[in-house]
Amino acid sequence: MSPAPFISFITPIYNEELNIARMLKNLFAILNAHPEWNWEVILIEDGSKDKTREVLQSEVLKYPNTTLLIHEKNQGYTRSLKDGIQAARGRFLMYIGADEEFDSSEIPNFIEILRKDEADVLLGVRWQRNAYQLFRFFLSVIYIFLLNYLFKIRINDYNWSQAWSRKVFESIDLKSRSLFVLPEIIIKAHDLGFRIKEIPSNHRGRQAGKSSVNMGIMGFALREALQFWWYRRSKKYRARKS
Repeated sequence: MSPAPFISFITPIYNEELNIARMLKNLFAILNAHPEWNWEVILIEDGSKDKTREVLQSEVLKYPNTTLLIHEKNQGYTRSLKDGIQAARGRFLMYIGADEEFDSSEIPNFIEILRKDEADVLLGVRWQRNAYQLFRFFLSVIYIFLLNYLFKIRINDYNWSQAWSRKVFESIDLKSRSLFVLPEIIIKAHDLGFRIKEIPSNHRGRQAGKSSVNMGIMGFALREALQFWWYRRSKKYRARKS
């Protein structure tokens, strides 16, 4: 087996046939220019109903150091992310969305901080969310405020591109089955004293297609957040895996 890469890029994918080829092209334009990063890419196709799988199976042939995991049936974003984390071999892991809202040209900004060993958890922060409709914008602001209030920490963006040291996942178990999984990582890392750093990031907005996030999905994440808040307050809570 080849030496472990410095960083693994993880992308869960569902119904992104209109975005994924362009996303991969832009991602690999950056990665191929930086072989010194010693990277790998983990793609998780989550039982898409459109032609995402066919597009991916063709596109991955163009790109080196890429692993494609396929779910025969849709298992959800969180299961896909966890499968990607489990498959990743890097010293650091970075989550990147498949919808082209994140600009891959920002990756060097993340890598510079990781190579300097300045953070164990590195969070991209969308200071401007002009691409969101007003309702989605306010929903995001309220969600961030609520999580900060409940968990008594100050985070400016819980659900954007993030990078983590492998040490974080060696220390915690992920219990969430919803979009709360990214906040769960951050909160448990905070509770264990890992270094958390934020970095400004541009929000470009979805280039094509439609987001699968809806009120039901957001409601489930909120319910899990409240359940975790209650558990965290109890004497049974342990951030570190047993």
